[in-house]
Amino acid sequence: MLFNSPIFLFIFLPITLGGFYLLGWWRGRNAALLFLLAACLVFYAYSSLFNFSLFLVSVVVNFLFGYAIAHFRPNSRAWLIGGIALNLALIGYFKYTGLIISSINQLFSASFIIPIIALPVGISFYTFEQISYLIETRQQKAEPSLARYSLFVSFFPHLIAGPIIRPHQLLPQFSAPTFAHFSWQNFALGISFLLFGLFKKTIIADSMAAYASPVFASAASGGTPGFVNAWGAALAYTFQIYFDFSGYSDMAIGLGLMFGVVLPFNFNSPYKATSIIDFWRRWHITLSMFLRDYVYIPLGGNRSGPARRYINVMLTMLIGGLWHGANWTFVAWGGLHGLFLLVNHAWRALRGEREVTVVRQWIAQIGTFFLVVLAWVFFRAESFDAAQRILDGMRGLHGWLHGPLLDPAPGFSEMLKVIGLTVGDDWLAGGSLLSWFVAALAIVWGLPNTQQFLLGEGRPKNARLAWRPTLGWAATLGLLFGVAFTYNLVAANRVSEFIYFTF
Repeated sequence: MLFNSPIFLFIFLPITLGGFYLLGWWRGRNAALLFLLAACLVFYAYSSLFNFSLFLVSVVVNFLFGYAIAHFRPNSRAWLIGGIALNLALIGYFKYTGLIISSINQLFSASFIIPIIALPVGISFYTFEQISYLIETRQQKAEPSLARYSLFVSFFPHLIAGPIIRPHQLLPQFSAPTFAHFSWQNFALGISFLLFGLFKKTIIADSMAAYASPVFASAASGGTPGFVNAWGAALAYTFQIYFDFSGYSDMAIGLGLMFGVVLPFNFNSPYKATSIIDFWRRWHITLSMFLRDYVYIPLGGNRSGPARRYINVMLTMLIGGLWHGANWTFVAWGGLHGLFLLVNHAWRALRGEREVTVVRQWIAQIGTFFLVVLAWVFFRAESFDAAQRILDGMRGLHGWLHGPLLDPAPGFSEMLKVIGLTVGDDWLAGGSLLSWFVAALAIVWGLPNTQQFLLGEGRPKNARLAWRPTLGWAATLGLLFGVAFTYNLVAANRVSEFIYFTF
């Protein structure tokens, strides 16, 4: 079930919110918890009954492993290793079987049949979360309630695409006295996060996808995009994935707050980063922390000298790339970021701390952004050949303009016609593509992010453009929702899934 779909926004969410708080007021927080758990299971079962069955088995088995780790202390390490191995085997079978067999076929000229295995929605996220539960259980006590543990894993705001939650971040909130007690402040903040995220996804991210997808598809089928087309596609995808993931992260935070649950922030203006190190402190923050704590540090971290540290960084980033998808292009993307990180760490070790001036900050920010754009080409391309064609186009090897400039927001002019405004067919196409990129850069570089805007983090107290729970802001957010929902269904005539839903 997609957060931006009508069935979620107008049926599932109102029923779940109403039932949750009504039961909390009438029967107490335990009844509200059970109702919310049932709603979360319905949310996941909506995608596939097979996926739902697999999910239930995974939850129950990991709960039992956690119990064994906590209660059979002499053998807790063996139980922990067994639980982690089982989780990795599960994700390995469903996500990487095809990649392994196809790689064997290519390396040894074999002809093994590649099975068609559908990837269960959210398996990468709920598997990592349950691994973190098993690891924390060995250090602390296990969760005694299967219901609370199941809600920890299945809480729908983070179930499909994160953030990756640690047990200590969520489980205590389900036992707090304030759980299932309605708060107007939380609700107002939550719905504001939700609507900002919906706007980012439907208006900006999906508009950028309309340009990026055809060009990358053309490259995958042998097309050779020219300089303008290749850079246009690379930049369009750069902004698409930014606003898609930023929009999802906002909606996840907002949905959690609407239920009185605080989820960790997972996105913090990563294109404002002034280094690749800084980028990974801002992009998919909970994944970065998971890889640091459960991959990089166990590998040895920086405890065995610079050479070993660099090896550990590279291995961690390769694993992080592979986690994103069963394609060697994702590994290449992780490897590129690993290489960038090595150079970044080596440069810092060589030059030491230097005075940060405005000019140096902007040069570092632009340079970091450029490297991120190049790496996204491998992340988006379906194959190395397709990535190479895009990169060759970006180098000008296919000419200046090879292929048509597409409308970055098809249907937006149609939406304007619905409300009585007529614009020319070339209003959004051609040279106006540059205007979209300039506007996107102005947003990601010049404006505060959503948590800064809504929560006031790093914002002057007397700022004029500041959110407050007033009727004026309610009307503004209602207008944003109207534009986003109209474009999503009337103009685009579709409901697109979030990029990270496929991981």
